[in-house]
Amino acid sequence: MLKMMTATLDELITIQQQLIRYAERKQTVLIEHKIDELTELVKEETRLIRRLGQLEDERESLVTEVLEEHPGLSFSEFTEQVPDEAARRALQEQLTTLKQLLLELQAKNRQNEKLVQDSVDFIQGMIGHITTPVKQPYNYPPKSGAAPKQSTNRGFFDTKA
Repeated sequence: MLKMMTATLDELITIQQQLIRYAERKQTVLIEHKIDELTELVKEETRLIRRLGQLEDERESLVTEVLEEHPGLSFSEFTEQVPDEAARRALQEQLTTLKQLLLELQAKNRQNEKLVQDSVDFIQGMIGHITTPVKQPYNYPPKSGAAPKQSTNRGFFDTKA
């Protein structure tokens, strides 16, 4: 069972590393506004996340089995009591690595989320700028003796050609 646990953790680590690489590529793609490439990255990332979910389910069932075989112990306590020194160290290193990778992935995802939010804010600002009602007419002001024409305060897209 310990070998199954280490194999599952190894695969989880590999997928986390791939997700980090994808997050880095997404950052570049977001900065360069390559939408098609971003779409492909998101598809691949979704596939990896599904596999990650399956592995996480496997890991949870293995942990449950371990805790049923060793009642009264938490998983951390179990890892400290693994009789084989090399296996114990390897398991603890895997768990530490997995935690570090998770933190790194979360940080990269936060950066990417900020980039996306900045892009959305920019687009909304541009749309607002284009559709905001115009306070001044586009042509010359009326002659001094004529009554001023009422402005309809139309936006850029609401004007007639």
